[in-house]
Amino acid sequence: MNNLAGRRGRAYLRDCLTYLGLAAATAPFGIIGRRTGWGGNRVFVLAVSALPPLAATILAASQESGPAQATWGKRTHGLVVTDGDGAPIGFGRATLRNAAKIGVPWQIGHVVAIGAAFGGFEKRDPLTRAATVVTYPLLAAMIVAVLRGNGRGLHDRVAGTAVRRRAAPAC
Repeated sequence: MNNLAGRRGRAYLRDCLTYLGLAAATAPFGIIGRRTGWGGNRVFVLAVSALPPLAATILAASQESGPAQATWGKRTHGLVVTDGDGAPIGFGRATLRNAAKIGVPWQIGHVVAIGAAFGGFEKRDPLTRAATVVTYPLLAAMIVAVLRGNGRGLHDRVAGTAVRRRAAPAC
């Protein structure tokens, strides 16, 4: 197992607390949608469900491309995100990294859940079925990539990034 896998896992779980808060912040949209009748509209529900993953992606990208080079969880666990040579990354690369890590998998999961809620499995909806087939192998591949070899996740490979230990401050 990669020597940073445990730290990365704990850092990600810590970051997920923030992402949970972002998801909870969309509850008013659900209440409004339900009261106005939009809650029965699959397109509306899919659109609103995209807000937390989008916000989480942008938040993580701004933190990883900022001076700390890390999300809250990574800072807590002494990690930074760099390019392949150890240099800081820009917002574009950080956004690509976090879209692959957070935004896309989270939203694919929403497509499965919303499809199921709207009877997608019973109706043999192709979108619901395709998203289901993609979700679990994608998550497994993402986890295995971080655990094995050099520890670069699929999102790191897509964006050309690496997670490293924060260098000790010079005395």
